[in-house]
Amino acid sequence: MSQATVARVFSSPDKVAPATREKVRAAADRLGYVPNAIARSLKAQRTDIVGAIVPAFGEYWQHVLTLFSRQLTERRKQLLLFSFAEPSQVNDVLETVARYRLDGLIAASASIGPAQLARIEQLAMPTVAFNQPAAAGLVPSVTVDNEAGSQALAAHIVDRGARSAIFVGGIASTSTDQQRYRGAVAELGTHGVACRYVEAGAFSYEAGYKIAQHLADDVDDRADAILVGSDEVAFGVVDGLRERGIEAPRDVLLTGFDGLPQASWVGYDLTTLEQPVELLVEHALTRLLDDGHASESTDVVVPGTIRQGRTTNA
Repeated sequence: MSQATVARVFSSPDKVAPATREKVRAAADRLGYVPNAIARSLKAQRTDIVGAIVPAFGEYWQHVLTLFSRQLTERRKQLLLFSFAEPSQVNDVLETVARYRLDGLIAASASIGPAQLARIEQLAMPTVAFNQPAAAGLVPSVTVDNEAGSQALAAHIVDRGARSAIFVGGIASTSTDQQRYRGAVAELGTHGVACRYVEAGAFSYEAGYKIAQHLADDVDDRADAILVGSDEVAFGVVDGLRERGIEAPRDVLLTGFDGLPQASWVGYDLTTLEQPVELLVEHALTRLLDDGHASESTDVVVPGTIRQGRTTNA
């Protein structure tokens, strides 16, 4: 067999006659041969590897990465993770990314700020920001409609009798927190309902659990409803309040945001804003890898839908 024929068997098997394919694969099995991906990438000027900059922790990001990995596999590409534990480590991660030849890069964290997005632009590789509203206008982005989602949740709790509210965010400086709080305040304001912001300090269960202890102790400023900026924080809030004898919806209406699978667990049954994550991932990869969409708008905003659970079933 010629070298070209063997190469086609492994790269474009549909272009080779079935009998020839069988002979080549049988010989490869006997010899223990597998194609050298690095050598192939040098010749083709592509690696079939897409990088993703993501936080090292978080149920939401684990869920998102599973979908990215699945859809990339369907496109015969691989996902390479560049993770960080603290926002201060993002610059170091970018230096590591610069050493790799990637077909594209997914910037998937609200902790990636404008200066770091500008550094990513200098890498001169296709990039898409995922659920990072601050990236709009800087690099192509795909995000859920944070403001509209929070407005819908705020309207939902008003319909159920809330006359005072608290918004529990993760990190106040992130664009996702700001948009979600802004949407809640805008909607609640039309009904004359006040809503103060409380920062949990992280997008984590532990942060939600800890802030719930403070909310439970603040008996002079109890609210009818608590809007939590992410499901993972909301799970901690639910458990922290429950430990102090405060139950949703009996004592307070409570909502999350994201639509994580755990939101439907019996122990939580959380009312939340479900993100169409599969669709968001599909949009992100289309913008990242499909040249045919280059002329379309670079920023995509997709609406979510409310999942009504027990926590607002008043």
